[in-house]
Amino acid sequence: MVCFYCIAIAATAQSTPQNELEKEKSVYLLVQQYLRKYKQDLNLAMDQNDYAASIANLNQILLYEPNNAQALYIRARGFENLGLYERAVFDFDQAQLVGYNDPQLYYYLARLEIKAGLGKESFESFNEFFKAQPSEIYRKELRYERGVAAKMAKEYKACVEDLSFVIEEGKDEADAYFNRGICFTELNILKEAKLDFKEAVRLKPELRNHWYYITYDRIYKNNCKLFVQQKIEAAKKQFKKGDHFNAFIEAQNGLKCYPNNKELMVVQLYAMLTQLPAYYDETIVFYQDFVKLHGIDAEIQQKMDSAISFKKQISVSDRANNNQYQHQFALPIRHRSVADYKLQIEEKLNQQNDAMAALEWANNALRIDAKNIELLVLRAKIFLLINHPLGTALAWRDANQALKIKPFFEAAELIKKQVAEKEASILAITPMK
Repeated sequence: MVCFYCIAIAATAQSTPQNELEKEKSVYLLVQQYLRKYKQDLNLAMDQNDYAASIANLNQILLYEPNNAQALYIRARGFENLGLYERAVFDFDQAQLVGYNDPQLYYYLARLEIKAGLGKESFESFNEFFKAQPSEIYRKELRYERGVAAKMAKEYKACVEDLSFVIEEGKDEADAYFNRGICFTELNILKEAKLDFKEAVRLKPELRNHWYYITYDRIYKNNCKLFVQQKIEAAKKQFKKGDHFNAFIEAQNGLKCYPNNKELMVVQLYAMLTQLPAYYDETIVFYQDFVKLHGIDAEIQQKMDSAISFKKQISVSDRANNNQYQHQFALPIRHRSVADYKLQIEEKLNQQNDAMAALEWANNALRIDAKNIELLVLRAKIFLLINHPLGTALAWRDANQALKIKPFFEAAELIKKQVAEKEASILAITPMK
């Protein structure tokens, strides 16, 4: 018996045809041979709801077919089920880049963006979904979700509109009343806010203990007579006592009088982190506002990363925080440019010696600019670096694609020469059994 690895090398090395068309066909057939295996394994893993195994097979499929829109879409769903929301969001973006246009994608994306604390993006995704599926706008469950996204996006009028629809269509909608009350409060329509809070608590008494229910009532009775330093000291005093509830309220009161004060925001954030399971979305949004106003603080970011790891969530920094997923790459930042990706590739190759991560970045860049010959050659070089049976075949494929775009491109010709030399040397040392 000849091992599977040896078959791949032999097939690659022996396919030295008289013309490029035959070589291209042999590479295609070899890639399809591998793809069939991984697609079969993927179907088995999906039947067993084994998301980690599904993603492992999808990673291999995307190695051979980086622009496989369906594979990107399915991998996004797998990441979602593992709780890796930002990775899922990123793959949905990539699926759209290569032409996946099912309107349902916008709905899944909107839900994930809420979970990832991306209120503005979620609100926009819901709007795209309703544009594509106008009949869905009459489903109160979907309007409630968009209303929450609108609240997170600080689109308070849209929030009131959606949640009013939910209240009119539903029954005993305590959460809708409560969230609409928050949006009325932010619009300074306090009479309506008070009525909504009262109805929400009547329907769901436990909401009486919600920080926002009590805090908003106190905030809008605040007369702002104290100086900012007095507000800060009052909030810090409560936090040092371990009274995180009143620390939160004091910080909120202070921010009503002195908006965006960094010290008050820090105290409020720390207080919120003590109650993260109940206030997850609000905490993520508040942290994002803090970063926009005051930049990234390493100590605060570390506390955020540590706190949100309980959800198997990606960290707020540009790295992964989940140890259970073995195929982890650095957290993808959405909407990077090709130039940004090139810098990332160089860093992965030169500083970290991580060819597989560099390959991921190269795939991301080529989804933006599929005809970039420099990127195609760069990815071909990476394929030659990785220890994979089809490394040479995939390198040849990229170099050949670059030459179709720009004939006689010297860097691509050099890759094909290196491929031929490597195939010859591999064939020479491969034992025949």
